[in-house]
Amino acid sequence: MTSVRTDLAPYLERIGVTPGQPDADTLTGIVQAHITAIAFENLDPFTGTEPPTTRDGIERKLVHGRRGGWCFEHNRLLHDVLDDLGYRVTPLVGRVRLGLDDDAPSTHRSHRLTLVDIDGEPWTADVGFGGTVPFAPLRLAADVEQPTVHGTYRYRRDDDGVWWLQRRGSGDWRTQYVFDLVPVPDVDFVMGSFFTAHHPDSGFRNGLTAARSAHGRRWTLDGRRFTVRHPDGRAEPSELDTPSRVLETLETVFGVDTSGVTGLEARIGEAHFA
Repeated sequence: MTSVRTDLAPYLERIGVTPGQPDADTLTGIVQAHITAIAFENLDPFTGTEPPTTRDGIERKLVHGRRGGWCFEHNRLLHDVLDDLGYRVTPLVGRVRLGLDDDAPSTHRSHRLTLVDIDGEPWTADVGFGGTVPFAPLRLAADVEQPTVHGTYRYRRDDDGVWWLQRRGSGDWRTQYVFDLVPVPDVDFVMGSFFTAHHPDSGFRNGLTAARSAHGRRWTLDGRRFTVRHPDGRAEPSELDTPSRVLETLETVFGVDTSGVTGLEARIGEAHFA
């Protein structure tokens, strides 16, 4: 059994995992449990609150505060936990391409993920990509299809050494994001978080979003539109008719404690019911 640092106990209790050796099976268990237990959500930038970027601040929010967060929070937390558990980890940053054609202009570097070395084999771990997050760590190997319960993933590697993560759900392959393997210092993630939280055109600032995945379901919330997705591709969309129902769904389906988010109900009304 791996020696676990005392202050990891609240996180491990939050996701319901007792870790074993730092191997691929343990990594898979942690990634799936984290994604199931801790929702993706943007309530802080949506309400004008500065999201935390330090480990202590992120733990206070996601672990002790029973909140979710976005990639800069989720994947900072996961990176540090894996490091404490004895994994060799490298922080990376990518450019989101979801919804874009592959020949569309470059996007900014706004997605954090983690490279994990297990016995000399590279893997990626990502628990912060919302409704299409890979529900398992992925081997960093080009042109290998890697099925999960919520779609099949593969990596492409271009001539410049850039890796392209692609997903095939019920349709064609679609690129999720691209990245290189240059380690990224914390200051770059602080900058990315600040830019994404404050830029006037940022979707995270202008609209509410949330997502959570489990083995049998994915749940997504886009403003007032709530959707349940099944592993076989079926989707059950619905429209929530009041801001209070949006709050109730955040609490009951996504497991987010909204009590400390100042002005959230009014902000939902202004953005999605005006």
